[in-house]
Amino acid sequence: MGLTVLCPLAMEARAARRGVRGGARVVRTGMGPDRSRRVERRRGPVAVVGIAGAVAGGIEPGDVVVATEVSAEDVPPISLPRAEAVATSLEAAGFTVHTGPVASAAKPALGARRQELADRGAVAVDMESAWLLEHHSGPAYVVRVVTDTSVRELWTAAAVARIYRALRTIRRLTPVLAKEVG
Repeated sequence: MGLTVLCPLAMEARAARRGVRGGARVVRTGMGPDRSRRVERRRGPVAVVGIAGAVAGGIEPGDVVVATEVSAEDVPPISLPRAEAVATSLEAAGFTVHTGPVASAAKPALGARRQELADRGAVAVDMESAWLLEHHSGPAYVVRVVTDTSVRELWTAAAVARIYRALRTIRRLTPVLAKEVG
């Protein structure tokens, strides 16, 4: 069974589809915990792909984060043991990659909330991964492209350019991911 790429937002799913061109199935899941929990469970490997905010220092907009685990306030940590292999493949393809825990939050994490998540060990924050994977039993991956940091907040005039750059990165990284995982 081939790779299924789960993308919360329509723009992320479009970018991923352009990248894989039939090499994997891409499913738009919707944003947030409620929509994520309603997604039909998949057999075989799944990868959650989309944008995220960095909470740890040293991660810049456009960098790729490969999660070693995901969690949320209501979802205990889910280990993703194959993260290093995917990170290595993405680095070999020329991407700037960081690995570490990704926290899922029910609403955008801004200001002090980012620091709180960093203090708990997270390197990035999204709004779906933990809920999308909480009942998945097969191989799973989380690959997120950073659009904002605590220094470069999401709600600025430059955010549109950073989101566009992240979508181009998603399009370029999905073939590498499909080859490595699928």
